[in-house]
Amino acid sequence: MNQVWVVILAKLRIARHEIAGVRTESKLKIAVVSIAATLLWVGAFLFFRAGFRWIMEFGGRGGPEFNFGDLLMSRLLSILTLAIFMLLIFSNILVAFSTMYRSREVVYLLQGPIRYDHFFYARFFECVAFSSWSLAFLGSPLMLAYGLATEASLLFYVAALAFFIPLIVVPACIGAIVAMLLVYVFPRLSPRVVVALAAGAVFLFFLYIRHVLRGTQLSDDTILPVFLEATGRAQSWALPSHWASMGVLAAAKYQFQESLFWFLLLTSTALVSLLCAGWLAQRVFFPGYSYLAGQDRQRFRPANRGMLNRVERALAIVPNPMRALTVKDVKLFWRDPTQWSQFVIFFGIMAIYIANLRNTSRYYEDEMWRSFVACLNVGSVTLILATLTSRFVFPLVSLEGRRFWIIGLAPLTFRHLVWQKFWLSVATTSLFTIGLAVLSASMLKLEPVYFWMTVYSVTVANFGLAGLAVGLGALYPNFNEDNPARIVSGLGGTLNLLMSVGYITIIVAAQTFVLQYRAIGRIVSPDWFRYALAGAVITGAVATALCVALPMHFGLRNLRDMEY
Repeated sequence: MNQVWVVILAKLRIARHEIAGVRTESKLKIAVVSIAATLLWVGAFLFFRAGFRWIMEFGGRGGPEFNFGDLLMSRLLSILTLAIFMLLIFSNILVAFSTMYRSREVVYLLQGPIRYDHFFYARFFECVAFSSWSLAFLGSPLMLAYGLATEASLLFYVAALAFFIPLIVVPACIGAIVAMLLVYVFPRLSPRVVVALAAGAVFLFFLYIRHVLRGTQLSDDTILPVFLEATGRAQSWALPSHWASMGVLAAAKYQFQESLFWFLLLTSTALVSLLCAGWLAQRVFFPGYSYLAGQDRQRFRPANRGMLNRVERALAIVPNPMRALTVKDVKLFWRDPTQWSQFVIFFGIMAIYIANLRNTSRYYEDEMWRSFVACLNVGSVTLILATLTSRFVFPLVSLEGRRFWIIGLAPLTFRHLVWQKFWLSVATTSLFTIGLAVLSASMLKLEPVYFWMTVYSVTVANFGLAGLAVGLGALYPNFNEDNPARIVSGLGGTLNLLMSVGYITIIVAAQTFVLQYRAIGRIVSPDWFRYALAGAVITGAVATALCVALPMHFGLRNLRDMEY
């Protein structure tokens, strides 16, 4: 039997056993995750369908001769596929590095009689499945709503499913190639050169973003030309994402031959990319892996030297043993490139978000729109915060690993451990999110009531989301996994993400109703507005207290009852 199929069948058998093991999980957790996932899918479908129908109705006001909505919908599909294509490249770089270089299975596989290109193919398909399952889940309601809004043919849905596989294979190949080249080249460079190259790349990226944003300042009379120019960049003949969008759109119009042409072009590109990645893996994978594994990881630095060793002195006010645990968590985070590289990406997203706040129109002068934008700003910042806590805070307890029993022998209680993770999360995320809230509210020139509600909501969200992430991480730990991305993708991580979204919805909805009712004149009396605003503040405080107390209590009880 082919070596690749042997490894793939073994992974499928493991996956089947893990799925069967769900029966041993808590029925409450399975029910909550299943219901929440179903509601999320249905809610996304209804939201996209309403939005696409509005676009088609708005675009058809000019008459039956030309529907601007058709043009807008096709451009939106091109932008969507391009955004998915770029995000998959970044995601697969991180996933390929952790799967092919950091997984414990790699050591056992490389000791067997397996060629390096076969090893790459076997791990590659795991990378594709791991990085693209969420896209399939969230993309299906969007494509279904798009087809219903445009009254597409049945061939559209078949094409959307057919184009999905080659569309995710091409960026996965690019990400794997980039990951292998980085591992092959960067360990041979000095740390100063690596830092200089990284700083230069970030600087050039922000210069480009600044140039694009300066060139696309919107006004009421230039919005259509700017829109056509900006979206035209996503329709380049050299982009595989453009091929996918053109093929799907051709299928929607019963143009079978044109759709087949784009499908064959995309599929052949995916196969050639896969062959090139395998050819490169045969030559550079093992040298890079060997050099990376042979580096001296036991370097000793004196206590007064090195940035990480200075962390303990900076935390002198924190009593031991919580200070030692905090230093250990910081060092583990910094020594894992897949962790801090994603953190850098989040910083880039924040920077782009802040830069785009400068683009406003005359509609922002209206009280209703200012109120709506202020509430959307709170939702954006808290969603970024939820992503940070779900990705970096939830795995903290599980990353203690199989050595967790050592903590049970140390002069440390589980209560100290859990609350140390909680306060580490609050202190770390507050530095970024509260500053982001203040900066964004200042750039939007919000009135005092909107400004302080923004700061208040983001502040309490730091506590609520940290309580959910740490508490559920302790309630559903996975001590057998050392890959944070896989820990997050389990049932416990999914439950944490869904509950975080629900918590954010409560906070944002409470203040949105009050502020919007005041903006549209439903609340005229100042006394009634103060009472309603106090109710929104109390609602956020109560929801935060519940999200901290309940998960932390049950998570702590679970750790006490576990056997190690």
